[in-house]
Amino acid sequence: YFEDIVQLGPPDSAFFENNLLLFINDTVYQKVAQSVLETFSDFETYKNEIETGFKHYKYYFPQKPVPDLYTYFSGFNESLIIAEDFIGLSLENYLGANCEFYQYLGIPKYKTQNMVPQKIVPDVFYAWAITEFPFNENTNNLLSNMVYQGKLLYFTEAMNPNLPDSIIIGYTSQQLNWCKQNEANMWAYLAEKRLLYNSERLELRKYIGDGPFTNTFSHESPGRTGIWLGWQIVRSYMNKNQHISLNDLMKMNNAQEILNNSAYFPE
Repeated sequence: YFEDIVQLGPPDSAFFENNLLLFINDTVYQKVAQSVLETFSDFETYKNEIETGFKHYKYYFPQKPVPDLYTYFSGFNESLIIAEDFIGLSLENYLGANCEFYQYLGIPKYKTQNMVPQKIVPDVFYAWAITEFPFNENTNNLLSNMVYQGKLLYFTEAMNPNLPDSIIIGYTSQQLNWCKQNEANMWAYLAEKRLLYNSERLELRKYIGDGPFTNTFSHESPGRTGIWLGWQIVRSYMNKNQHISLNDLMKMNNAQEILNNSAYFPE
């Protein structure tokens, strides 16, 4: 925590005590910590939702251990830390889209819209899925990244079936509606331009990376539209192949096979 998260140096360093005192007595950090205490004076709701999610996890993956959950203050560094047996959650990164500290730090709006308490639960399971099921495709192209991210969202949805799509993926209702209305056009564009099998980093980032919008589509579009499309492919695949378990899905490392057997063709 001291070395890697709040970056005060090793505890046996000659400068550690002074650095720790500076950190503890920093007036801005004290204000942030007070805001955390006020915003999350009752953390029980989130705790219960996370526990319920991990009950689903044990149902789907009975052999896998359930991690402990810790909350901490990171000084706006790491939002989530995932280890073999625990999850660390930095609550000052979930104080609300209009938090004055985020404005002071110059964090863009497309990021702060997801720095809200409602994102805690899906973020926990999305981050846990990344560590439990790392990217292991034979090819690293746009399609494989879309489907992999779609699998992570499908996993998050399975752990939290009552969460709305907008919270799971982190879109506003307007952004989600835009994706639904333009799904066929987006898919046709990627297919016609032969982008699905493109492996160039810049091309991947256009559709997978976060941003205020997807610049090849519309300024009304959200970022990460490739991830949303990947989620729809995985959903279609699981609806079409109901004998496939969630465990089976997360072990699959062939995006092309998932697409081929998904019957995915938005109109």
